[in-house]
Amino acid sequence: MAEPSVRSLALLMSDRERREKFMQFLIRRGASVEIFERDKTAAPGACECIIAEAALLDAEEARALLELPLALVVLGSQGTCRRGIETSPLVRVLPARASPAAAYAAAHQVCAARDAALAPRTIVNALHSQLRTLLSSVPDIVYILDERGNFIYLNDSVGLLGYEPSELIGRHFSIIIHPEDKPNISREIVVEKIHQANKFPDTPPKLFDERRSGQRMTRDLEVRLVHKDGHIVYGLVNAYGERHLDVPLLSEVVGRNPQTIGVVHDVSAMHFYQQSLEDSLATKERLLREIHHRVKTNLQLVASLVHLQQAEDLQPAGGAQASSGVLRELEAQIKSIALVHEALYQSEEVDRVSARDFFAQFCRAAEEALETVGSTVHLRFSADDCPLDPDRLVPLSLALLELLGGAYQAAYEKRGELTVTLAFGSTEDRCRELEVEGEGILKRADSPIMRALLHHAGASFEVLEGKSPHERCRLRLGTYT
Repeated sequence: MAEPSVRSLALLMSDRERREKFMQFLIRRGASVEIFERDKTAAPGACECIIAEAALLDAEEARALLELPLALVVLGSQGTCRRGIETSPLVRVLPARASPAAAYAAAHQVCAARDAALAPRTIVNALHSQLRTLLSSVPDIVYILDERGNFIYLNDSVGLLGYEPSELIGRHFSIIIHPEDKPNISREIVVEKIHQANKFPDTPPKLFDERRSGQRMTRDLEVRLVHKDGHIVYGLVNAYGERHLDVPLLSEVVGRNPQTIGVVHDVSAMHFYQQSLEDSLATKERLLREIHHRVKTNLQLVASLVHLQQAEDLQPAGGAQASSGVLRELEAQIKSIALVHEALYQSEEVDRVSARDFFAQFCRAAEEALETVGSTVHLRFSADDCPLDPDRLVPLSLALLELLGGAYQAAYEKRGELTVTLAFGSTEDRCRELEVEGEGILKRADSPIMRALLHHAGASFEVLEGKSPHERCRLRLGTYT
């Protein structure tokens, strides 16, 4: 026997013997049968059809069952249930004493009518469910606006802006748009501007609440969106107009007159990356100009030092020894300048150098560059971890080399070892001071080279008097910001 199309029924009958007769017949047909008690106001959940005596079912209960919807086979014309439902395709009215076979056949008919009526709704519901599932998995923000520009649908990806969909449904889209962008992308404002100008623009405007479709729809509109916490999110919008839909895309928008459907893609990462590239390019160009400037200035300074040194060493008794000394000191000066550029390269800040790191490297380089056979000078330094201006650091380091050159000359004359201490720090008035102590450091303190370097560094020079048997001096730089 073929599989019955009606697999579950409920019986509402007052006559127990007749009810048992119907139940046995239906069970033999392979149907599941449930007894529907008189005081029960809701139909069983698994029931497809109810066979009920008319006297036991009033009109209100019958209408409620049809809204579920359930198929009804009514036995008899007495009672009130027929009023308002007898024209429904889900109802069949039989004589009160109809046989189980007749009732079963009528149940087949009303269930077939019910299935036919539910088929389109079932398909639409399935499509809505699938579309809703798809939209919930899309990483982009999908929105639908009504004719006033209010949100009537948003998928869960609006969480990118810190909102739940329910927080924005019914509110105007401008709540998430940066105030400076709204005049350029809002249809109401843009259309008003076009009316005032009495001329349509050569390029169609791109709108967040677009009403056009096809080739005229909005594509790749970059807009600034405002996150719930206030920061900016950059979005790329594609939107088109959709009005008078025969079948709404989603059950949520039924009866709400959707006008705009749009998708917002988060391009913040791309925007910030592009901005970082532009900033990086600008920084590199600025650094290149700065390097050219500093190299040119420092080379001019070296040329001036060589000229002054040559003028001092042009003495009758100078000879080859003087020339060798000039070259040695010139080498030390160039290495000192190179050391400044190396410190700048390694520094996290391109316009500042750590005093502690610089003087540690400077002392090692100076000991290697100025040492001569038979003489040794040990350099001891202490420095606060404060920043130094490279423009002052080059002439300052060269001035320090002049002082150390005197110490090395004294060590050479004594054929022994000397110790020179350096102490660099910041004062309460935000100036920088370098104190130098050691034998022979003042030998060249009043030379033209020394005076030129101090002027170039913007530094003052002071000889310190005290109980120390060694010579002491202080180089003081101006205020640092």
